[in-house]
Amino acid sequence: MRPLASLLSLALIGMGTARADTSRLIITFNGTATGEYVYESNPDGTFTSTTKLSIGGTEIATTMSGTMRAGRFLNYRCETDQAGQKTLITFDHGKLHVKSGKVDQDVPIKLGAEPYFGNLHPEFSGSALAAVDFSKKSAQEIKCFCPDAGAILSPKFTPEDVKTTSKGTARLYKMAIATVQAEYALDQDNHVVMMDVPGQKLCFLAPGWEALKNDPFAAYPELSQPTYKFKTEKGVTMKTRDGATLVQDVIRPDAAGKYPVIIERTPYGRGATAAEGPFYASRGYVFIAQDCRGRSDSTGEWDPFVHERKDGYDTVQWAASQPWSDGNVGMIGGSYGGFVQWAAAVENPPALKCIVPQVSPPDAFLNLPYDNGVFFLYGSVWWGKIVTGKTADMSSVLSKLPKPENFGTLPLSKVDTAVLGQKIPFYQQWLARETSSQWAGYNYEDDLKRVTIPALHISGWWDGDEIGTMLNWQILRSLGRTNQWLVYGPWTHFFNSTTRIGDTDFGPTAVIDLDSVYLRWFDTWLKHKSAGFEKQPHVRAFVTGANKWVESSDWPLASSKPMTLYLGATGPVEGASSQGSLETAPPSRQAPSTYRFDPHNATIDPKILNPDPDKASMKIKLPKKTPGLVLFKSAPMTAPTTVSGPIELDLRFATTAQDTDFFATLLDQDDKGEFHLVGQQGKIRCSYLKGFDKRRALKPGQIYSAKFRLWDVARQFDKGHRIVLMVTSTMFPMFARNLGTIDPIATATRMVVQDQKIYHDRKNPSSITFRVMQ
Repeated sequence: MRPLASLLSLALIGMGTARADTSRLIITFNGTATGEYVYESNPDGTFTSTTKLSIGGTEIATTMSGTMRAGRFLNYRCETDQAGQKTLITFDHGKLHVKSGKVDQDVPIKLGAEPYFGNLHPEFSGSALAAVDFSKKSAQEIKCFCPDAGAILSPKFTPEDVKTTSKGTARLYKMAIATVQAEYALDQDNHVVMMDVPGQKLCFLAPGWEALKNDPFAAYPELSQPTYKFKTEKGVTMKTRDGATLVQDVIRPDAAGKYPVIIERTPYGRGATAAEGPFYASRGYVFIAQDCRGRSDSTGEWDPFVHERKDGYDTVQWAASQPWSDGNVGMIGGSYGGFVQWAAAVENPPALKCIVPQVSPPDAFLNLPYDNGVFFLYGSVWWGKIVTGKTADMSSVLSKLPKPENFGTLPLSKVDTAVLGQKIPFYQQWLARETSSQWAGYNYEDDLKRVTIPALHISGWWDGDEIGTMLNWQILRSLGRTNQWLVYGPWTHFFNSTTRIGDTDFGPTAVIDLDSVYLRWFDTWLKHKSAGFEKQPHVRAFVTGANKWVESSDWPLASSKPMTLYLGATGPVEGASSQGSLETAPPSRQAPSTYRFDPHNATIDPKILNPDPDKASMKIKLPKKTPGLVLFKSAPMTAPTTVSGPIELDLRFATTAQDTDFFATLLDQDDKGEFHLVGQQGKIRCSYLKGFDKRRALKPGQIYSAKFRLWDVARQFDKGHRIVLMVTSTMFPMFARNLGTIDPIATATRMVVQDQKIYHDRKNPSSITFRVMQ
């Protein structure tokens, strides 16, 4: 599940040379002033650099002070306080010391002539940007010292345009580091006059330089304009039907009248969510940021997902009955905040007129905590670390788990303590609920037939909850709902925030303006304005490989054609040297392909122990022989071919165990033989082949058909490239190992080796079916 990201931890921006005067930047979040940055320098080289801002009740303050000579630090002191979490970094003549939480130590570091680059101190960014060769319009990696992180970093800068305003001329740059992208502007004297982080809606801008910041709403006069002053009422309470108290902040126009209402419900603390309120309140909406049951100030039992149907209904109807409401209610939010919208919508509250579910998960057995029956081990423990306490620990969102090497602990009921050092109550409950019937309150897919309101579905090809968007769209479109819209981008769960994932950049169009789309949506369905939404395509999907958007009236595209390829093999199929194939017709007679999965030998990738987003890769490196991992490859494409979902695998198999798992992933093998990730894997725990109502033991040696879907994609395979199907029986520790038995997963410790046979002949054809976009 995705909590809203910490702005401070993601906005890694700023640091450079001093100047003998004062500069000031106004800080805005989503267009609303939220703080300021002030830099002051003196002729003797001393300086002070201070940033103060407040976002949704979260106070952030950071001050650097020290002395510079010839553009280099002699000494400095950087104090940062983010929501009460304090960090102190000191530097004096080459010696660095860090004090933060339990850390209080000297940090060895050797500095040369590196320029500076830091965090929320934009004036100092000038030295790093000045080191970029502006004549080369390509990404340039600049090794920099980040004083307020106490570390060497290597951001990539790309020179853009030169822009002239009434204030002067500025050079524009784009910056990328890890998953963060930002835009900078330097004036003629190499002073930063703009630092914009679009994915975080955070902007530092010098007065008088407003023309540098593109306003996506300027071209849309038909949309609601920010003409209202607004006020915030904090800690407003309401009662649910069973007596729980739900607490919300209400941000509304400071003017008499009744207004439509937008609700965002969250388990992560309503403060950050409330930061979105001024944007809507200034445009004539009431915005409600609510703590879900059992979270932050709201009372009741915290049983994730289980209470959100009734609580969602009660919240919508409460909001519609308030004196400032005109009775028209919409909802928006991502991840858990997307789930709660579907949970409310299937309860059919009369006042709910539309929803915007972003990166929303589906039923309990389809993603989290069970993905098609396979327990999502890493995700469950990671999320538990964040939301075990009544108040979410947002500081740990991007930090590594305390002891990830202990994921191999058995039974699974002991993993939370082994990895985190504490028990997670709901994690224990999740392990005990091994059948779909035990998830009343969570599950909603079967009730989507009750949803008739408009929905704007948002997801990405690498969103960890993308299967929810995929299934919800499919169900509602199969019911004939024409008031559904869909956006699929080349994004992770942190959707529409960056154009790159690790070493792959999808180009400048990969991040799009969604805020104006949201406003147009609510203007249409809540204010009943003529906002031009009928001109919006029902589907916008990004085609990777070609790196372009396509628009359509439906998904899959009506012009796409189904294609089936059949698995075959003329020899061993494990690893990159596999002799497995994908053919247009099933082989007549072939021996099955075999491999072994031994749960005793499960290993943990070192990347799990120390994740580094900046070193992530979309390339899959496979040895020629990779035990337990098999490949089936198509012939090289004779022309560029675009493959899209839905993708279904029909795997004919036999195993020696009572239970086993299969994971299937689509890859693109280029003309150099390298493998590239196309989308996310489908998976199945085979004891659930006949339904999630109960686990059923497999009969060793019997041939079964495992039909399951891979997650949606849109990928252009260029001429000479091959479509590759990769199949394995483990993705540990992301997913719990299948121990080969049907013992209860919470307490099971007995492990059984699983020898697998994949059949591919005319009598038992294994196949993969997808769509080819015309």
